Amino acid sequence: MSEVSIIGGITADIEGHPYSQLIQGDSNPGKISMSYGGVGRNITENLARMGASVNFISVAGDDFAGRGAVRELEEIGVDVKNVRLLPEENTAVYMSILNIIGDMEMGLCNMDVLERISVDFIDASYDSIKNSKMVGIDTNLTEETLEYAAVKLKDIPIFLDPVSVTKAERARKLIGRFHTIKPNRMEAEILSGMTIMSFEELEKAGQWFIGQGVKRVFITLGPGGVYYRDESDSGVIRPEPMNIVSATGAGDAFSAAIIYSHIKRFEIRKTAEVGMAAAQIAMQSKTAVNRQMSEAILRQILGGEL
Repeated sequence: MSEVSIIGGITADIEGHPYSQLIQGDSNPGKISMSYGGVGRNITENLARMGASVNFISVAGDDFAGRGAVRELEEIGVDVKNVRLLPEENTAVYMSILNIIGDMEMGLCNMDVLERISVDFIDASYDSIKNSKMVGIDTNLTEETLEYAAVKLKDIPIFLDPVSVTKAERARKLIGRFHTIKPNRMEAEILSGMTIMSFEELEKAGQWFIGQGVKRVFITLGPGGVYYRDESDSGVIRPEPMNIVSATGAGDAFSAAIIYSHIKRFEIRKTAEVGMAAAQIAMQSKTAVNRQMSEAILRQILGGEL
């Protein structure tokens, strides 16, 4: 039985970068790259590379992208028997077209398939989830499925990644049902209904989450680091200066590190430090998950303490 179960999304991420100025309504030569993504999938891959045993619960289309995503996770030891490939659906896709300086000119997404992670799907996967030390959930699930999972899995510590400001709203009424949450500052504002523009307001929001029943709160602050709080401790950890290749996927690596640290029973400050180390590793790669992620590299960054 796996130590961790993750319920969340798989996507295929397609990015186009033109060689010269974009011409609207015409075919533009450029570089096109594709990789697998999705918050739940990225957390799962990071955890597997950290050495955790992971059970992944998700849906994708029975197409080349879906089959490829499942095969890649299976090759690194993830239990994927609860990933359904649906022949009548397309795998969720996020497609972005950049301009010549690398800013996004246009984006198009099709995430409809992720709504097929339903109440019935949670029931069908329950036997493989019920003995997990922690369950990670992202808000690609519908509000109905989130609420059902929070009740059905109430005896297991649940970790919530809010995914985005828009999707965080789905979990707002359920927030006290989660053991650990990791919103960014704007997501924390949506979840708490508070403005967060200072350390004092961070503390106020952190205290509010604890008062609702959350056991551990991590609010990521981008270049400002992370605020952490539980019932007995709180603080902010700032990042060390570093050269960043890409910040994409840093939050997912941080989420994986929080779950990893829960399994290891680390106290909250150490958990935040492990999360910062994992984010640092993620930002050294162009892809959303750094294939070099490992327990050994985390230990190296943390000075041998893990």
